[in-house]
Amino acid sequence: MYLTVLLLSLVTYSAITACKAIPPSLKTCATQALHGSDAPKRIVTPQDETYTDARLGEKIQFEQFPALLAYVKDASEVPPLIQCAKSMGVKAVPRNGGHSFSSYSALNDTLVIDLAHLNHVEVSQDLKSAKVGAGIRLGALYTALDAYGTTFVGGICPTVGLTGLIGAGGFNLQMRALGISSDHVLAAQVVTAEGQTLLASPSSNPDLFWAIRGGGGGTYGILIELTLQLTQLPRSAMVAISWNDTNDRFDVAKRFLEWAPAQPKELTSQVNVYRNKVQVLGWHLGGSQQELQALIDGSGLLEIGHPQSNVSGGCNTDNSRVFGYTVEECVPDAKVDASILNVVPDAFGQYENSPQFSFEETPLSGSRATADPWPRFRRMAKSFFVQKDNLMSDEVLRDVVDRIGQLDEASQVWGEWHAWNISGTGNNAFAWSEQAYAHLEFQAHGSNDSETQAGYEKWFVDLEGYLRPKLGPASYAGYMDSNISVDPLQSYFGGNICRLVDVKKAYDPDDFFTNPQAIQPTYASC
Repeated sequence: MYLTVLLLSLVTYSAITACKAIPPSLKTCATQALHGSDAPKRIVTPQDETYTDARLGEKIQFEQFPALLAYVKDASEVPPLIQCAKSMGVKAVPRNGGHSFSSYSALNDTLVIDLAHLNHVEVSQDLKSAKVGAGIRLGALYTALDAYGTTFVGGICPTVGLTGLIGAGGFNLQMRALGISSDHVLAAQVVTAEGQTLLASPSSNPDLFWAIRGGGGGTYGILIELTLQLTQLPRSAMVAISWNDTNDRFDVAKRFLEWAPAQPKELTSQVNVYRNKVQVLGWHLGGSQQELQALIDGSGLLEIGHPQSNVSGGCNTDNSRVFGYTVEECVPDAKVDASILNVVPDAFGQYENSPQFSFEETPLSGSRATADPWPRFRRMAKSFFVQKDNLMSDEVLRDVVDRIGQLDEASQVWGEWHAWNISGTGNNAFAWSEQAYAHLEFQAHGSNDSETQAGYEKWFVDLEGYLRPKLGPASYAGYMDSNISVDPLQSYFGGNICRLVDVKKAYDPDDFFTNPQAIQPTYASC
């Protein structure tokens, strides 16, 4: 207990020291920018006991220490906060979900504008669109739309923020049939560095509209509201196959990567490669159990080792979204437990004994059980796209599978590899729609022990050094990597860099909104 208190004290002292150059009047200015008598409750500084909790997102890290965090409850509070930051000589950083793998939504010495309480959902009368607060988390969005019998084509993780998803492009498990999430955004309200609120749409500031969908989050302005195209997804069939023999991992991964991207567009699937087991999950959008079973029977996967396979049909959308999290079969609607989707604005669990920040933590559904707090961990990750014109050889795949087995059990290391080859290439800034064949994500849980952590870090450095030259630079911008070995802009934005630079120059020429891997107003080859 004493050690925990001591460590928290040292962290707080380090944060205060790191922010010592920030004017004390920043707090006064930010408090005045917020509305209502509760404004002081929505300001957190390094001197506050809730600072550690407030500055952390999902990732536990001790590299980024913002000067102040302001939690907005109304979009009208965003422009004066921006002006406040500018007047004090600090940058403003928008934070939506707090899932940045490199913690770029809470940078050192910045004013963090937390948008999580901008979570309203206003569905149109014809149920075809909705105006949505830009701070909403995906689980809350799906929960609210359930009441209208419709949904949004979005990702699976319930605590991911909507604008973070859109800024990266919008990987999701309906994408092979319906495209990425950015294809389903109709318009957005964006606050610029000058404090102006602009409409971004196909007919109004179309260059900005293009850039904010796949061109990186928190780069061109702060999104405060999005207009989404809604979709009524059909009942679907789902598959879960598991192999518990270490020796099956390569054969399953090889067969999956050969088979899955070539399947009917309605089937989006993944293979999860662990230290000593392997699993395949899939969502056959609108498919029946019989149709999906026929695809699985023809895949060759069931001929490998001794798999445990479950193909079920009739899944409603909530059942499909929680598949792999809390259930691995389709169940009657009345038995679907979708509470994991009903998240509160500040959705993360407590870090050790650090006091938690809390403000109006009310879920959007009062009839559904509230989601448990989402656990934090010391996330370590790498992202690689396999391109259609540069497929991975068997030799490289076997090496990568073997590498996963090298880390210890405590690391919880795994490879989460998704079939792409998606339908449609919407008019947005996501660079890899046409060429992406598969996406390889590697994740592990970091360690408190410095020697162990150093070993994990070396493993990821070695993986980067081995696999990047084999597969090329392409990565997913939603998984920004501060230790990537290539130009990060080339990795995330490919051939769109110069066009994105033009948008940046037009809307944020002074680079007020930025992070270490964001588009800048200048670029050497543009």
